[in-house]
Amino acid sequence: MDKTRTSRGNRPDPVPSQSPRGIPARSSPAPESNERTLLVALIMVASLFFIWGFCHAMLDVLNKHFQNILQVSKTQSGFIQTSVFGAYFLMALPSALLIRRVGYQKGILLGLLVVAIGAFLFVPAGLWFKTFEAFLVALFVLSSGLACIETAANPYVTVLGPKDGAAGRLSMAQAFNSVAYIIAPTVGGALIFGKRHQAGTPVDFGGLLIPYVVLGCVVLVVFGVFWFIRLPSIDGRQDQESAAEDASVHKAPLIRQPHFTWGIVTQFLYIAAQVGVNAFAVNYILENAIVKDGAGAVVTDPLFAWYGSVTRAASPEATAAYVITIAMVLYATGRFTGAAIGRVVKPNLLLSFYGIANCLIVLLIMADIKQVSWRILPFCWLFMSIMFPFIFAMSLRNLGERTKMAASFQIMSIVGGAIAPPLMGYLADRYHSMAICFILPLIGFLATTVYGFVYPRLLEKSACAAA
Repeated sequence: MDKTRTSRGNRPDPVPSQSPRGIPARSSPAPESNERTLLVALIMVASLFFIWGFCHAMLDVLNKHFQNILQVSKTQSGFIQTSVFGAYFLMALPSALLIRRVGYQKGILLGLLVVAIGAFLFVPAGLWFKTFEAFLVALFVLSSGLACIETAANPYVTVLGPKDGAAGRLSMAQAFNSVAYIIAPTVGGALIFGKRHQAGTPVDFGGLLIPYVVLGCVVLVVFGVFWFIRLPSIDGRQDQESAAEDASVHKAPLIRQPHFTWGIVTQFLYIAAQVGVNAFAVNYILENAIVKDGAGAVVTDPLFAWYGSVTRAASPEATAAYVITIAMVLYATGRFTGAAIGRVVKPNLLLSFYGIANCLIVLLIMADIKQVSWRILPFCWLFMSIMFPFIFAMSLRNLGERTKMAASFQIMSIVGGAIAPPLMGYLADRYHSMAICFILPLIGFLATTVYGFVYPRLLEKSACAAA
């Protein structure tokens, strides 16, 4: 009986210790049951995307908040993103090595625990230290946990099904991320910009602490859920078997696979673009929608003023944060529709088309047409929506057992987000204009466009590269 099963499966039975419930692991489960298991796993892991989406989107209002409260310059506020994405750069490779040793699920658990610690560090930073540096430390710790989670979750989603659907599957999972991007600016506008700070009065960080304390508690709950569930295993021997059986897996080292190396560079430049746009969107909206006329009187764009009255915003900064909420709705819409469109249009072509659209949008932003260009800015998020998941999935295609290590390099490339905001802040301070600093996002979207168009040729070169 055992021999018959072995010959049919063309592989030996698993070690009994790997089947804690006593059920043979190779007993040909019904296709519906297997698909259901993968779907549940995908939904569970996708919930993690909501957590880091919220953390990232909160950064969009922190820049302006610290400029107002702690009187830091735009260049200095850019170091918020440096502390966050610098943590990704430093922790991605150690996280990948850890995940390679302990597996995806344990890597996720460790990441969640570190995120919770970082969120709770906002309490001493806001109540006792009350310094910009203290908040940067809290953000660095929180982001170290996010780096571990992303290093595990992103590649895990790409292999939870057919590889041809990896880009769409990751884009769909990232849609959970987009929902958080909608909520966070609204929370920031209501709590962080809910009241003005009066000069000479003690700094009150109460509105900032509430969302991070709640975040820490939610993360601990998610940690408890992941502690008790069992995700489908795709580690160790299964990775090796799939790599050996799949003739399409590229044999060359990662450095010789141009679809991967170009993907790393493209992701670096794209993340620099995305984070740069996010970091100074509030600044740009305020500068473009509220101007002074020839007599020196302040003139507010009628649409901006109307939106502020509708949302009952307590300040222009809050109104600008609520404009970002609209941008995030477009971002989420792009994620959901992008996954569907990717089934009809080749992912690399869709990536290029969206890149072209954003290049045009950024050029209009740089034109700085007063009381007009800020209205165009939110559409930038619509076309950014698919870029990270598509670049990520495309660059990891056909890498077999090297996928985990390759994913860590992709996460490390997020360091582009640490470099762009300080540079953009410097340009804004130097030339006293937010419009000029959008030259850096333009470079990122151009790179994304090029990568999409040349991707098929790069993939062919990777397949032909010498082992």
